[in-house]
Amino acid sequence: MLMNSINTCMALFKGMSTVERSGPPYTVVNEELVKRDLLNELYTKKGERVMRPNFGSVIWDLLMDPNTPDLQEIVKEDIERIVDRDPRVEAKDIRVFVGDNSIRAEVEIFYNYIESADILYLEYSDVSEDNL
Repeated sequence: MLMNSINTCMALFKGMSTVERSGPPYTVVNEELVKRDLLNELYTKKGERVMRPNFGSVIWDLLMDPNTPDLQEIVKEDIERIVDRDPRVEAKDIRVFVGDNSIRAEVEIFYNYIESADILYLEYSDVSEDNL
């Protein structure tokens, strides 16, 4: 057996997340970890993290802007910026849909280390239970 071959049973990336988990174990691996890392930054408002002013997305600040081709391009570029920072994946296609109080995006990502693709479905909305 070659020592440098990738064993499919062994995790290449290992981390933890408490999102959507009611208790231990909090361990996440490979695609699940990569996806969680991307979603963490995509759903964090830019400037919200202490000591990390460039972490996060500007999309939250664009929710009430009028739907124009420029707005769609800004959203697309912001998503590309975040995905491009992670060497484990690359964005293959980004589709942006702007509604009255929401912005949705479908991001086709390609996992470089396993040569597999997935789609992230993103939704940003300013509608809260208080506004209903």
